[in-house]
Formats: sequence, structure tokens, C-alpha cells
Amino acid sequence: MAKHDYLFVDESGDPGFKIDMSANHILSSPYYTAAVLHIVDDAFRDINRHIANFRFYTMLNKDLKIPPKERSFRALIEPIGVLAENQNGIYASAVYLNKRLYTGRYLKPGGERPQDPIRFRNFVLRCLLEHHFQRYSLQSDRYDLVLDRFDMAAEARDNLEWYLSRNPNIPTPSYITHASSIYVEGLQIAHHIANGYKDAASGGEAPEALSFVSARNITTNQRMARTKGMG
Repeated sequence: MAKHDYLFVDESGDPGFKIDMSANHILSSPYYTAAVLHIVDDAFRDINRHIANFRFYTMLNKDLKIPPKERSFRALIEPIGVLAENQNGIYASAVYLNKRLYTGRYLKPGGERPQDPIRFRNFVLRCLLEHHFQRYSLQSDRYDLVLDRFDMAAEARDNLEWYLSRNPNIPTPSYITHASSIYVEGLQIAHHIANGYKDAASGGEAPEALSFVSARNITTNQRMARTKGMG
């Protein structure tokens, strides 16, 4: 049995909503996606070996930023999908939304829950983790939640921990860490999964290499169960 689970979460798109009304043009990203890469401790050797080989053969030694339509995107992601499908202790999920059609909380001005980028980001994180844990279970009795570093005050970080701990649909993390993807390979993979779903948010399709990911469109149906708290 695994001793520890690790969940790496990253996003693609910004948590804002701005429109040029005269041109009916959205000034922020038209989509927002978030993804989680879930790895048990025994599976790290397989992930690390693959990424080390990928970096060696592609000579990409900096932060990985590969567009989904490039051939190297498939070379990076597809072997991880093979490991996941062979039940090697690797799981992945994603949620995505079209901002123009979005009916949920905290993105748009006005309404019962008006615009608030940090709360919007936290709400989408909640939707992502609820979706993930509906499909996959922890393989140990503890897990780390590692989030891509975001400009949050200490009070906001504490509020996030409180928010997640009160949700009965999400196991309470043993630790929540805010890190930079430049030195965390798991976050870089999570970012590529999230980035791969930006076309799906606007009605297109995600790359075939992401077929192992359990994905959910949360544009109009965000809630899985009612919980109290910031969300």
C-alpha cells in the first residue's frame, strides 16, 4: 500500500472577466481550466524517469511551456497516460469553462456572488477536487495538495485551507503547499493538462494524448453538493 498521495494542481487562463462592450470582445482569456495530477509515492520513479528522458532528448531544461498542438506535447503527455492506464498509481482530472457562458460564482460583476478572482479560483479548485475524488480514491491515509503559486495573502491561504477542510466531498489535505512550477515537475505536467483543455472550453476537443484524463465541463453545472463556507 502506498504511504502518501500527492496532488499537483495548476490552471490555464486567468481568473478575471473583462469585456470591451463596444467591440463585444473579451479582454481576459475566454476560458479557464484547472487540472490535477495525482501521483502515489511509488509512482514517482516512473514520472521522474520519463521527464528526465524527455528533457534529455529535447534539450528543454527550463520551465516546460509546450502548446498542445506541437508534436512534443504528445511526446511529453502520452507516456504519462500509458502509465495511468496501466494502473501505476497515476491519475488525472480536469475541469474547464467558457467564460462567456459561465453561470457560476465569482467570475462576473453583479449578482448574488459578484466578481472575486481569488474566490473564483478557489471555487473552481473545489469543483476540480470534488470531481476527482468522485472518480478516484486516495491510496494512502494522507496526501499533499500542491498548488501553483498564486498571489494570495496569508489570510486568503488560511481561508482556502478552512474552505477545503469543511467540504465533506473532499478529503482534508495533510498539507497544502504553494510552489512555483519552475522547480516542481508535477505542476508542469498539471499545467499542460489544463492547457490542453482550453479548446474544449470553447466547443473544440482536447488533444488525444489527454484521453486518460477524467474531464468535466463546469460552464453551466458547477455544483456537486451543497456545502457551507466561502464557496
